[in-house]
Amino acid sequence: MTETTLDLFDHRVTQGLGETLASWRRESPVVRVRDVAGDASRVYVARMADCWRVLRDPVTFANGNGFKTVEMPDEERMLGEMDPPRHPRMRRILRRSFDKRAVEAERDFARNAAHELLDGFATGDRVDLVSRFSDRISNLSSFHLVGFPLEDTDRIIAWSRELLHSEWPERNRTERGQGLAGAFPEFAHYLDSLVASHRGGADPRSFVARFARAEIDGVPLSPTVLRTLTAHVVLGGLSTTTNLIGSLLYRLLRDPALHARLRAEPDLAPSLVEEVLRLDPPVLFVMRVCRRSTEIGSVPIAEGDSVLVGIASANRDEAVFEAPDELRLDRGLPRHISFSGGAHHCIGAGLARLVAQESVRAFVSHFDVGDVRLAADFEYQGVPVFLEHGPVRLPVDIVRRAGDA
Repeated sequence: MTETTLDLFDHRVTQGLGETLASWRRESPVVRVRDVAGDASRVYVARMADCWRVLRDPVTFANGNGFKTVEMPDEERMLGEMDPPRHPRMRRILRRSFDKRAVEAERDFARNAAHELLDGFATGDRVDLVSRFSDRISNLSSFHLVGFPLEDTDRIIAWSRELLHSEWPERNRTERGQGLAGAFPEFAHYLDSLVASHRGGADPRSFVARFARAEIDGVPLSPTVLRTLTAHVVLGGLSTTTNLIGSLLYRLLRDPALHARLRAEPDLAPSLVEEVLRLDPPVLFVMRVCRRSTEIGSVPIAEGDSVLVGIASANRDEAVFEAPDELRLDRGLPRHISFSGGAHHCIGAGLARLVAQESVRAFVSHFDVGDVRLAADFEYQGVPVFLEHGPVRLPVDIVRRAGDA
């Protein structure tokens, strides 16, 4: 097994590994990556077949603490930080609000919200499409589905961004204190109050209301569990769908032929979303912990090893995809793993797809090729999160709107 040294907690490193990942797939698809301090290492799995092997075996490859480097109290674990038997029970509770019928019922809201946001852009404006559109539409749709007050969107996003960009995702603490309540007391208080208000609220069908009344073996969920998993719903889709829509718009702005084709054939939006998910996955890798000695691709993996499932690498596996670096709208059903897979397949995948589809359709209907141009001084910067991918901003000039003289 090849060994190398990389700082996998630095977004400037993880978002620029394309050529490195291609060489790993060719030469050594299971790589031990040591951190720059030399006191920890992780196994990176680069090929699709091996990644699926890990994702489909949650007993051998457990979720452990997710990306946290400290042992987590059970009640403070997000859904992606749980293992059986706790994980499937909690997942069933959350999944009820994200089934196909519930998600499809959000299509009109997402479509109307996307058009309303784009209606706010006028000829001559300079706007940041990330903060003014992709961030807004993704979170409005998510909050509407679960029953959060839409008027609180801005402050929820602000709290969540502060949390995600702090040391809390790694250490479960900040200098303010331990856990979500200690590190972000205002956010925690807001979530506690929201759950309390929905428990006896006017709409017993809302996600938060159903969640607040949920029981396991006849025992209600504790306030800490309710707070943590309500936060999970907020944080789980906060940046990932934003990243996806940002990457979609970035590709349209750089590729006039693609923009023209989508404008002429808006029914291709689902195919475009899948290809951008494959090429520009919002999450670059996920981590598992090996619970019993095994092998991946004939390479020994020891009990206790951290295993990184290389989403960004597997999605371009030459053994699976013809011309894997090309965007093609005729690849058929998705074979990427951008929403992970197995027991921990993202519960919000359907909503993310729907919102992305309606966003790109709305954008190409509002703007023809050349109507929106990246600012002349634009330089691409990725989001400052080590395991994510997407533009941190997309400043554009609105040259004209469709229908303007």
